[in-house]
Amino acid sequence: MTTNVSIDIGGTFTDLYLVSDAETISTKVPTTEGDLSTGLMNVIESAAAAKGISVESLLDSTVRIVHGTTVATNAIIEDDTATTALICTNGFRDILWFREGGKQNPYDWDVDYPDPYVPRSLTFGVDERMTAEGTVRRDLDEDSVHEVVAEIERRDVSAVAVSLLWAQVNPEHERRIGEILDERLPEVEYSLSHQVNPVIREYRRTSSTAIDASIQSLVGDYLSKFQSILERRGYERSPLIVTANGGVMPVEEVIQVPIWTVDSGPTMLPVAANEYVQYTLDRANVIALDMGGTSFDVSVVSEGKVSRTRDATVGEDYALGIEKTEITSVGSGGGSIATVDDGNRIHVGPESAGAVPGPACYLRGGKRPTVTDAALVLGYLSEDHFLGGKMDISEAAAREAIDEHVAAPLGTDTVDAAQVIYSTTIQDVTNSIKDVTISNGIDPREYVIAGGGGALGMHVVPIAEAMGINDIILPPNAGVMSAVGGIVSDLVRDFSISAHTRSDEFDYDLVTDTLEELRRKSQRFFERNAIPDEKRSVNYYGEGRYPNQVWELHVQLPEDTITEDSVASIVDRFHALHEDTYGFSTDEPIEFLAWRAEARSRLETSSIRSRSENDVPDEPVPYETRTAYFEGEPYEVDAYEGPLLNVDHSISGPAIVDTSTTTIVVPPSSDLEPTQTGALHISR
Repeated sequence: MTTNVSIDIGGTFTDLYLVSDAETISTKVPTTEGDLSTGLMNVIESAAAAKGISVESLLDSTVRIVHGTTVATNAIIEDDTATTALICTNGFRDILWFREGGKQNPYDWDVDYPDPYVPRSLTFGVDERMTAEGTVRRDLDEDSVHEVVAEIERRDVSAVAVSLLWAQVNPEHERRIGEILDERLPEVEYSLSHQVNPVIREYRRTSSTAIDASIQSLVGDYLSKFQSILERRGYERSPLIVTANGGVMPVEEVIQVPIWTVDSGPTMLPVAANEYVQYTLDRANVIALDMGGTSFDVSVVSEGKVSRTRDATVGEDYALGIEKTEITSVGSGGGSIATVDDGNRIHVGPESAGAVPGPACYLRGGKRPTVTDAALVLGYLSEDHFLGGKMDISEAAAREAIDEHVAAPLGTDTVDAAQVIYSTTIQDVTNSIKDVTISNGIDPREYVIAGGGGALGMHVVPIAEAMGINDIILPPNAGVMSAVGGIVSDLVRDFSISAHTRSDEFDYDLVTDTLEELRRKSQRFFERNAIPDEKRSVNYYGEGRYPNQVWELHVQLPEDTITEDSVASIVDRFHALHEDTYGFSTDEPIEFLAWRAEARSRLETSSIRSRSENDVPDEPVPYETRTAYFEGEPYEVDAYEGPLLNVDHSISGPAIVDTSTTTIVVPPSSDLEPTQTGALHISR
């Protein structure tokens, strides 16, 4: 029997999803702050216990472990990265200061000008100059490089970022600086911009290179420790790591370019949501949602394609620079803390109680009310069946926290205060969905909501109602949604090369050579990871814009070779994409700045399977009835065990469905039907 395991670390819980020939298992344990590896082993031990076997036996049958880690993201947010120096071209020391124009709102005098990712005191210029065409205007002055390296050596620096002007076109000088760093400072990690992110925009390329350098040691040490822990328990294969482009890569690949682990955890959300919606409803437009303990994540899948962006930031709005899966996150989760300000206005989040001390009802030291406490008071959660009965919670503690911090300041009773917390959370997350749909010309009524996370099931129907959406798909393991995505994801690596040309004077030789180099990079990636020919696929993209535009659009090439016909097809595709994105197109020529290859290999296992109908009752049978409140009104509500629901079991709201990882609330005027895959289809 072969087993595949996916592990995702969240701010509150560490989730695991297991798929074997005979079964699927999902489980979650509290995240262990300060030592994430302990939580990793705890959740593996929980899965082994669920199967009734030892950890060693579980790992021995496991052919693949996928891991999503927040270690890099957390380090950047908490300013706990390596002390990093930046080497740039003389005259460009302020690139990280200037950013792309400074503050987002330059007229907001209350907000300080943001600090650069690398302080100016650790930013050094070297004498060299490359032109935009890649010719050397001024040779690299190696004496100036040695002077800079000597100064870096005198400082408490453990990482170096190298980002020279136009190095993405001609990296000759950056490579030489790397050789000098190897000779002079062999113990110091360094990153070269042409290897990390060879794009045309100087700030983004430099920012991503600085971030990459600052987390190299951190990510490398963490992944090495992760591997060694598994090896000590008998697992000898190389784990796969979730990356920011919505795929996975082997540990060895990730250690070379660790920036791909930044903000990577949520990228599995749209992957899993899209898979389930296409399989269950044969629909290709999905709004993917994940509501965990700390945050609420939103991603859009249109016509089966996951949205990507180069505008992602991390920490204090530092540009990530790489093209990653587009995820919008707000601080609304099950652990989000509710407060009342001096004007008697309620706020929920962004501060979270996390795993420790957690919501007040967890009885782990938390004293302030959270969204989870409100759900417990409203009757959506059960003291006896939380997380399948594996974790005790206290309604009395939740009531005490809500009374003190919300009900008393608002002059209302406990249930009304809990309803205010719940309704405020719905409003906050609905606004975030509108920002990524309606504000971008997307009609959410044409989409299906799908997703998970421990808290989504309690909120998803009111969210759908507010957005005018009729269909909701919650996978059978919705409580560990990102872990599910790790199982169904592909092995993916992106490569890009800057090469400028225009559609009206197209440089066929330049683009042909560029695509050939991208093809070689992709094939070397496949060969390094022993991917057989039949499992290899490469998609090619051109990054183009109309002259004088600021931003590019990414248009997929119809084939991997360039001819007059293919250029005409690319132009037509660009015009159509521009029309769809911005509402208009022109007859102007198109300026292409860069070209990208997406190397992809479909992995063997899929979690989508028909569920067994054995050992379930003929009719849905509630395990208990409890009082729950909807819009302030009490209802006697039947509660069902999710694993005992089958395809023919249709349930009309109000109802509650409990599983081992989440709770799903079906309000009045809603219906729930299990599907053949085990996913739950809720319709309003």
